[in-house]
Parts: sequence; structure tokens; C-alpha cells
Amino acid sequence: MSVPSGYSIADYGDMVDCEPRMSIYAEALKRAVTPGCTVIDIGAGFGIFALLACKYGAGSVIAIETDSSIELLRELAEANGCADKITIVRDLSTNFEPEKKADVIISDLRGTMPLFESHIAAIEDARNRLLAKGGKLLPMRDMLRVALARSPKTYQSAHSPWTANRFGLDLKAGQRFAINDSSKVYFKPSALLSEPRDLVALDYRSMTDPNVDGMVELTASTDNTAHGLLVWFDAEIDEGLTYSNAPGEPPLVYGQMFLPFAEPVKVKANDTVSARIRARLLEQDYIWTWDCKVRDGNSGATRQAFQQSTFKRKVIPPATLRPGSNQHVPEPTLAVQIDRDCLDLIGDGRTLGEIAELLQDRHASHFPDFQHALDHVANLMRRY
Repeated sequence: MSVPSGYSIADYGDMVDCEPRMSIYAEALKRAVTPGCTVIDIGAGFGIFALLACKYGAGSVIAIETDSSIELLRELAEANGCADKITIVRDLSTNFEPEKKADVIISDLRGTMPLFESHIAAIEDARNRLLAKGGKLLPMRDMLRVALARSPKTYQSAHSPWTANRFGLDLKAGQRFAINDSSKVYFKPSALLSEPRDLVALDYRSMTDPNVDGMVELTASTDNTAHGLLVWFDAEIDEGLTYSNAPGEPPLVYGQMFLPFAEPVKVKANDTVSARIRARLLEQDYIWTWDCKVRDGNSGATRQAFQQSTFKRKVIPPATLRPGSNQHVPEPTLAVQIDRDCLDLIGDGRTLGEIAELLQDRHASHFPDFQHALDHVANLMRRY
């Protein structure tokens, strides 16, 4: 599965230049490809993996991507002499029905974390429907890792302007939202206040559940102030081919994820922070929850405890929650009627222009001209 990425071609260029990520992927692909084999590239972007697969000897390559960037692959495939080997599918991988299953499936559907949108569901579907028996799935697995972190600069957004500001305004009510928001960061090793611990392994060869729930216990290595948890992943693309976005490694496009504490924590060496970290997929977005207890290293007594979640980072008016209730009775609004009329006009051989003309006739007060009606029809069709 892949959804429109919002990446520019320049962004994809940065990914190609991202080392050691790109070279590790290329080497894994080179190992996996055999003369004449079939390769599927999921979330292909402009098709860099597809081009490499052809270079390494693949007989046919299917590049699947919903974003318009995939159209560049037509020109690049011609330039690299492999246009006859590459099939472009601008759709979700879960909608693709293969004529032949792939010997190799390659993807990088991660965001800052591998738990990103429908990544896990897409890989499970590809593994079950698109991969031939004995085929190779790249990447193999990711390990999520966690450590205590100090970063006054990053934590500033959870503090200012909510607890203090130069205008003398009381903005404290906003802080409860700010302290529940994660950040994409690029921390150095000096920011870590504990040894990292493994949170959970994501084995793409077998996993089915997109949600994770893990526990770690982190021991402070020095007296200092901890501002939150830093989460990253160690990737294993194929046996022995690994890279990491950990502090101290070359900065990668993913960055790391910082989960702030509700308030700064003064720790002494050997104090512990036990953290339960959960990630739950809700529609196309992950909700991260981190429940933490800070314990004295000598007595074991709990000094501070936090329960935080990215669900709490947004202001949600009660009126927006009602439509999600199973007791809610929806009303037939004008917008609903317009979309219903539009959908009813599909399927009888009419063009979008003809549908737009009929829609404008039926709802002249809503569409001042033909172009507004056509834009509405086109946007509605893109949803399907």
C-alpha cells in the first residue's frame, strides 16, 4: 500500500543521497535479484529501486506508487534502457492483482518511525498475495530502541510560551496539548542519559498486528535533567545489511522521535524510568502513548509518574466527536445530496464534463458556473 506522499522530486533526491541507507538497500537488492526474476517495488517514489533492479538483472519490475512522482519513471526508464522491463502501477499495492507473483518485494514505507500509516498492513498484504513462495522480502526487520534524553532546546516547545511569555499572558491551558506532542529530531549521543533498550522487534516476514505495546526500564547513567524519551530504529534490510538512525550514526532522512515528559525529571545516577510505550493505528495515523514512572535508585520509591498520548495533542471540540458515536443520527445535508447525485450519474457512459453539466443544472445555487461543478466532480472522483 502507498498513499500520496507529498514528497517533491527534490525530497526523493535527498533519499537517494541518504547514506548508508541507499547503499545498504542497493546491496540487498543486488543480492536478491537473479537473472530474469520479477521484482515489485512498493511505494516506489520516482522508481530508484525499480531502476536498480533492472540494472542488476531483473526480467520484469512492477513499480507501485500513488503519488504523481512515479510518472518521472517513464522518462528515466527510457534513459536507462529498461522501459520494456518496467510496469508502472499508480495505485495502492493492496489493489494490485499480479499476473505473476514476485521473487523480490522491496519497500521503504517508513516515516520517522516504521510504524507509519498503513505500512504494516501493506507489507502483510504483499507478503501474502504478491510474494512467490521462497521469495525475498526487503527489508527483513526493524528494532525500535529507546533511551532517556536531555534536550532543553527541544523541550522548549512544551514550556514556552505556555508557562511563561514576554507578553504577561496566562497561557497555561495550552501546555497540556504541547506536552503530548512528539517531535522529529536529530539528537547526538551527548543527549542520551541512559543506555538504550530494545522496545519491540518488527519482523516483516511474519508480523500481522499493526499495533505495538512494549515495556522498557531505563537506568540513568549520570546526574542530570531528563526531558523525555528518544525512540529510533535499527534496520536490517537483509542478513548482515543494517543501518540505524541512532544518535551517533550518520543522520538519515527519517530522524528520530522525541516523546517529552509532562515535566522535566531530575535524575541521579542509577535512578530508573520504567516506560510502557504503545502505538495504535487509528485510521491512517498512529496514536502514541507513553506511561512513565520515575523511581529512586536507592529506595525504589516512585517520585514522578506521567500518562501521555499524542491523542491529547489536539483540541477536539465535543461537536466533532458526536458524528463518530454509534448513537449519532446523521442528517441529509446539501453536501450529502450533491455527492449522492454526482455518484448516481456515474456508470452510464457519461464524461466528467457531462456529469458536471447535469450537476450544475440540479444545484445551480451551489455551483455558480460549469468550472466549479467540474472541479467538484473531479475531486470527488479522486477519492475513489
